[in-house]
Amino acid sequence: MNQIILNGILLPQSSFDRYACWEEDLTRQQDMISGRRVLERIGKKWKVWRAQWAYDYLEDEICRPALEILRSGGPIIASVLPDNGVEMITSSFVVDSITNPTFLIDDGGRPVWHGLGFALREEYPHA
Repeated sequence: MNQIILNGILLPQSSFDRYACWEEDLTRQQDMISGRRVLERIGKKWKVWRAQWAYDYLEDEICRPALEILRSGGPIIASVLPDNGVEMITSSFVVDSITNPTFLIDDGGRPVWHGLGFALREEYPHA
């Protein structure tokens, strides 16, 4: 079962609570006069998809193209598997955060990337 595809690159299936995809209300941050920062819900029907993914050990041929896409700074076409469905949803997403991987040599002497993670937010809300 596929969990996430970034611009046509199928990422490996993550396990042990390292993948999540959910729908939430569209909100924006507001700074109050008192200095508090609050989240304001925009309408009652607008929603956005959010996804988080992390993986321990990635081969170079998957990690480098994925990093190039994630660091591009623009919207990403991604397919994600939501927590409340069995079919993938394809939409335009922006990168909320990224955990940069580190390079290491595994026990077998092969070079791998360790610890890539990211969070995505749908670019345009849906009803």
